Amino acid sequence: MIERFIDPDRIDPSSDCIELNSVFSGERVKDGKLIHGFEFVEPGKIDREGVEIVGKFRKKMGFHVIAEGISDESAQALESLFSEVINRMKGVEYRFRKDNVVIAVSHASLKNFTPECVGDVIFRAIKSVRTVRKVKVRIICDSNEFENLREKAARVHALREIKNRSLKDEDVNEFYLCESCKVYLPYHACIITPERPSPCGTVYSEAKSAVELDIVGYYSPVARGRLIDSKTGEYQMLNEEMRKRTESRVNQVKIHSVLDNPPLTGNFAEAIVFYIPERNGFGIADRTFKKETPIGLKFEDIEKFILGRQIEGFVGVSFSYLRSGSFLKGEGGWRRVVWVSPRVYEYISGFLPESILNELRKKMFMG
Repeated sequence: MIERFIDPDRIDPSSDCIELNSVFSGERVKDGKLIHGFEFVEPGKIDREGVEIVGKFRKKMGFHVIAEGISDESAQALESLFSEVINRMKGVEYRFRKDNVVIAVSHASLKNFTPECVGDVIFRAIKSVRTVRKVKVRIICDSNEFENLREKAARVHALREIKNRSLKDEDVNEFYLCESCKVYLPYHACIITPERPSPCGTVYSEAKSAVELDIVGYYSPVARGRLIDSKTGEYQMLNEEMRKRTESRVNQVKIHSVLDNPPLTGNFAEAIVFYIPERNGFGIADRTFKKETPIGLKFEDIEKFILGRQIEGFVGVSFSYLRSGSFLKGEGGWRRVVWVSPRVYEYISGFLPESILNELRKKMFMG
C-alpha cells in the first residue's frame, strides 16, 4: 500500500508543540472542534520572515503564505502542503481544499493546536522547499480579515482555474495520478488531466508543480498513450497504468464518462454525478446537500457506496470540472442533466448559457 508522504529530504514537517507523525495521516476525528479555514499561497517579496498571528483564535484559522522565489504555478502546489502537514498532527483531521477548509480537532489535541503552533509547523515545512528563498506565514483568525482574504483567495483560485482551463487534454503527453487517499483506500488512484481536476479540486498545474518541486509523493506522472476514444477520453497507456495501480480491479477508464468505466472517486469529492434511470438523465449533488436526491439516497450514502470503486452510473467531481468543456462529454453534456442541488445550481448559473439553465429548470420542475 502506498501511503501519502512528504519527502524527508525536501520537507521538514517537524514540531516542538504538537505530536507530528505520518502514522496519524489516516486518523478520523469524529468528536471535537470544527475549525473553518482557507488556503492561500502567493509569490511576493518579503522583508522579514516569520509567523504572524492576526486576531484571536476562536473558530476560524486561515492560512495565508507569501513565498519568495516561486512562480504562481508553484504557489498552487505549495497550498497542498497545508493538508499534508496538518493531517500528520495527532488528533487532527484536515478536510477539503481551497476556500472551504474544515479542520476537525479532538478535544485532547485542542490545547496544542494553537495558531502559533500551526504557523510554526507550516513555516518549517515551506522553508524546507529548496526553491523557496523566504517565507512569511500569516495565520488569520480575525473574522473580518478572514473573510476579506478568503474572498481574495477565491478570486485568485478562480483566475488560476481560467488559466488552467485553456489547456486541453490533447495538449500534453502525460496526465497525473493522485494516490493520497490510499491511506484510506488501498486500491485507489484519481486521474488528473488539464480538462478534469481531481474530485477534491486539485487541478493539473498543481499536480505538475508538486512533482516538479518534489514536495509530496502521492502525485505521479503517467503517459496518456494512444487515444482510443476522444468522446469519452480513453487512453491506452492510462488504462495500463490504472490496471497496475489497482491490481487489476480497474482495467479500463473513460475519464469523461459516467455510465461506461468512469474514473474512481476518492475521499472528499466536492460533488457527485449520478444516473437517474427513470429520467434517462443525470443528477448532481454537492457535499453540503443533506436531503435525499431523486434516486432516494443522500450524498453521504452515495459516497460510501462508490469510494475507491468503479461504479458505473456514479462519479465524484469537483466544482471546477463542472466548468470544463469536456464535462459529461461522453454522455451528451449538460443537456443530459435533469436535476442539481441548490448550491450546484447557484454555481453553474455563473457560466452556463441561459438556454441550458432554462431547460434544466423545466426538467427539475417536471421531475
